[in-house]
Amino acid sequence: MNYQVPMMEVAVVVAIEGVDPEEHFLYLSPYSERREGPETVADYLNGRRRFFPMVVGGVPKMLNRDQILWVRYEKLPTVVDLDSTMVEKLTIIELADSTRIEGMLPIGDRPREYSRISDVLNDATESFVRIDADEDTYFVNKKFIRTVIPR
Repeated sequence: MNYQVPMMEVAVVVAIEGVDPEEHFLYLSPYSERREGPETVADYLNGRRRFFPMVVGGVPKMLNRDQILWVRYEKLPTVVDLDSTMVEKLTIIELADSTRIEGMLPIGDRPREYSRISDVLNDATESFVRIDADEDTYFVNKKFIRTVIPR
């Protein structure tokens, strides 16, 4: 009898503090703890885990969430929902190591009074903020954000 839950393998590039970015594989659950449907990269990074199981160079590792600067993978499609109030803001994020990432910061489906960039950055329920650059989607660890410049 097999008691394993089938996981979805996702290739990402991870930047860890003090180390060059490197390709990792993470494994998403078919069920999200945060909403209905399968787990997404955002769910994975912003969930309850303090250490993330990943595979790098064929070696399984547990990465400390607090050491990850950003996670990058192929750009997510923009989902258009006519009932949604999704807002995107062109933004530059500058990190503590002087890395700059420019792209669209999705505000999400929030009440109008909580639909500012500062509301997303100050949301204590999420450790990582999403930004869609030209070719890639980044999830940036808020701990390492030095400056945010709305455009």
